[in-house]
Amino acid sequence: MWQNVGQHRRNSSLCGLSSSVPRQFYVVKEQKSWTEAQQYCREKFTDLATIDDMTEMEKVKSMIHEAGVSQAWIGLKQGSSPKWQWSLTDRGFYRENEAEFRNWGEKQPDGGHQECVFKGENGKWHDDRCSHSHRFICYDGGNSTHPYVLVTDKKNWADAQRYCRERHTDLASVRNQKENDQIEEVSGGSSAWIGLFRDAWEWSDGSSSSFRHWNTREPNYGSSDEFCAEILNATGGWWNDASCDDHQIPFICYEEKLLVLVCDNKTWTEALQYCREHHVDLVSVTSERVQRWVRERAKGASTAHVWLGLRQACGLGWFWVCGETVCYNHWAPGQEQVESCKHRVGAVESGGGQWVSNLTETDKLNFICTTVVY
Repeated sequence: MWQNVGQHRRNSSLCGLSSSVPRQFYVVKEQKSWTEAQQYCREKFTDLATIDDMTEMEKVKSMIHEAGVSQAWIGLKQGSSPKWQWSLTDRGFYRENEAEFRNWGEKQPDGGHQECVFKGENGKWHDDRCSHSHRFICYDGGNSTHPYVLVTDKKNWADAQRYCRERHTDLASVRNQKENDQIEEVSGGSSAWIGLFRDAWEWSDGSSSSFRHWNTREPNYGSSDEFCAEILNATGGWWNDASCDDHQIPFICYEEKLLVLVCDNKTWTEALQYCREHHVDLVSVTSERVQRWVRERAKGASTAHVWLGLRQACGLGWFWVCGETVCYNHWAPGQEQVESCKHRVGAVESGGGQWVSNLTETDKLNFICTTVVY
């Protein structure tokens, strides 16, 4: 059994959040601060709303309009670590490492308040203030022959993004040198905005989505603590920055039924078999985001511990049923260090969320299944 389990899907790339799982959004009309809204959504649903693309944006905009809500929190909050990312958020658009391709000019980026990127001479990239005006290049996903479109009207970066999203797909992403050469040819060697930008805004659920839908001249950090994002009905769904704790408004939660707590008591092997027959697999916890969901699900268990898809085998160390080794971990103190050549299985504390390894495979516990390939 152990050999089969260890080889099950080992070469498949299952350990990564699926972008195909539809989110169900909920408008909550209670008045809360952003922090209070986050806590409510995590307890009742999955988290404050993450919005990945214009399809979801249109859905949320319609929902707050129908609910008669003038403004509502979403799950975006300013963090402390700015990072470069692409305006086009479709995860399926980028293969491995393609989202990290860069072609900076000498001594670029040179920082300051220069958070947007244009392509300059010889195809080299430069950071610039987003409020400056350049020609720009749109990406048109519906045109496989000529996907890049040069727009010669000069606009600031945000207006260029809006134009591209309304008329094409988005501002151009550049995934490799070949595409950079194509964009250089389309632009005729002149400067033009591309879709790379930098910000420190982060989603509450840990999502890497770079989708933004700021209103004109937002975020403007109107006061020293306007570090949370709200959606405004009056502006047609555009976003505004607002004070996280002094501002109490309705909010939007979302739910993804990725995990199911099964309250039947089974051995680890029985739990694994049950999950694979009725759902997808025992849960593999490969990020803080999934760990938080597991911790919340485990609170409803009838046993003190809950099985995870975690095991150790001689020569392999700890690894997940999806085939990944344990990189992210949340071990209780002293629990990871077990005899190296024993078959062990892992569980999570139903009360505290830490992982333990001092149980045996024949102990009977509740367990958590995944319901989708993720």
